[in-house]
Amino acid sequence: MNKVMKLGLVILPILTACDNAKNIKEKGVLVNNPAEGGAMTQWVSVPVPDAQSQWRVKGVPSEWRNTPEGGKALFAAINVTPGTSEYYPLTRISAGQPVEDFAHAELSIRTGGEWNGTVYEAQEFSFETVEHFVAPEQLTDHSYYLRYEGPGWESDKVGYRLYFDWRNAIDVFVKTGSDPVLSKVGQDGYDSYHSLSEWGGDALKVGKSLGVGALGRKTDNGILHFQYVDNTSYTLLENSQTSASFKVNYENWALDENGSAGVDIQTVYRINAFDPTTHINVKASEAASGIVAGLVAHDNTQVIDVKGAEWGVIGTWGPQSVLGDQDKLGLAVFYRLDQVVGVEKGEFDHLVMFKPLTAFEYKILAVWPQRDEAIHSAEAFSTLLEDKLNAFENPISVQVVEK
Repeated sequence: MNKVMKLGLVILPILTACDNAKNIKEKGVLVNNPAEGGAMTQWVSVPVPDAQSQWRVKGVPSEWRNTPEGGKALFAAINVTPGTSEYYPLTRISAGQPVEDFAHAELSIRTGGEWNGTVYEAQEFSFETVEHFVAPEQLTDHSYYLRYEGPGWESDKVGYRLYFDWRNAIDVFVKTGSDPVLSKVGQDGYDSYHSLSEWGGDALKVGKSLGVGALGRKTDNGILHFQYVDNTSYTLLENSQTSASFKVNYENWALDENGSAGVDIQTVYRINAFDPTTHINVKASEAASGIVAGLVAHDNTQVIDVKGAEWGVIGTWGPQSVLGDQDKLGLAVFYRLDQVVGVEKGEFDHLVMFKPLTAFEYKILAVWPQRDEAIHSAEAFSTLLEDKLNAFENPISVQVVEK
């Protein structure tokens, strides 16, 4: 065989390989934000089969998470200007942008002691974090059994806690930085987090209210918390780097000690990185009337009430913090217009009143202006809430494309 033929045989596979390389198309995601959409970072589900879990979205934080159906889905945090589209390549995990840990949920029980009536007594403050918990019958407010009195959850923006007793109110932890901090809170007792420290502090003046967005029942005698419930349990659902979720089940939540109008309730809480919003999904064993979500009503705050086409929001702005007389908070409850009877003022709360439904959803939000430099007035907070409504009603769309 002459040299020319040999050279041709060598060049041919090279050229073929080059042609094949040219035919390999890059996969990516095309993201479109409607002109009426929100001008903020939003988490979107990318329609990639879970068998391709080695893929990420290049250039933005992305992560595979659990789905309610028991599978996995790829989520990405994307900020696209309303009225525009952006393209992001898909890349293998080794080339993706590292994702820091920005979300956390937990519940910790005290150990090393014993119950004395409704109080758990121990010499030391030693706690064990659990993924599932059933409240003992004697558990009540200030039992000193649960670290900071119930489940806690946080993003890099803000944290929350749920009083896991008859009060069932939601409180706010403000944060001075982005790192998760709740695992350190309350390790030295039940008073340390009530003052502003290096990491932040417990902030909201809850009083007799439902706090920011906790459930209650409207009765002729006022708002009923969870005084009459047969059983309350907690289950951690997910603790990924960018999302945290848990559920709370209430068995036979009744109107009185006789079990009147009892209903089983399941609430699922989820928070995502880069966002102070908590998403709450509720299921009821039957369509019960009078269920509400409350927002603490302080006299010296400005009320923000906005309705869009599909969603509404009730918010407050002003000095409603235990960290100082002039320390302000912005609080809000978002609700679907087709799922509520209306919003009214109660004795201690602004009340979002849900229709008798077996499933509904709502969202809560807290903002601390000392942390968020862009929000230092009621007007700026109102703008944020309206932008959130735009995002809820006009979500960005995502499709996988080839280039």
